[in-house]
Amino acid sequence: MIAAAVVAVLVAGTVAAMVLTQRARDRGPVAFNVKLKTKPGRYRPCFRLTETDTLDVAIVDAEGRVVVMLADDQPLEGDDASHCFDWDGRDSSGNFPPRGRYRLQLTLRDAGRVATSGERLSIEAGGPPS
Repeated sequence: MIAAAVVAVLVAGTVAAMVLTQRARDRGPVAFNVKLKTKPGRYRPCFRLTETDTLDVAIVDAEGRVVVMLADDQPLEGDDASHCFDWDGRDSSGNFPPRGRYRLQLTLRDAGRVATSGERLSIEAGGPPS
């Protein structure tokens, strides 16, 4: 009897997770034209939003930990507006992060969504190229 109840709860949880995932997919992407550019002495992540929102923009490491916040609670326009941020390659403590692959993470506060770019930025030791 307990086993049947546990199975029923697990099935119900799985169905609920599938419904929520499908709803998020139906809402579509939050950003497009994501580019992680390398410029002399800096990196320049750029993107376009599908809709206007208030964003937190961060660079995250391979484990999804925030390395640096590029924008906090910033209203940004959707549609055709391109948004770019300069990053000197330093983490929030002012140090160069270790060599590795990093991504752009967008937190859309109004929509209650978080998106991490599929595009990766490879960083070598010592910061951006000169």
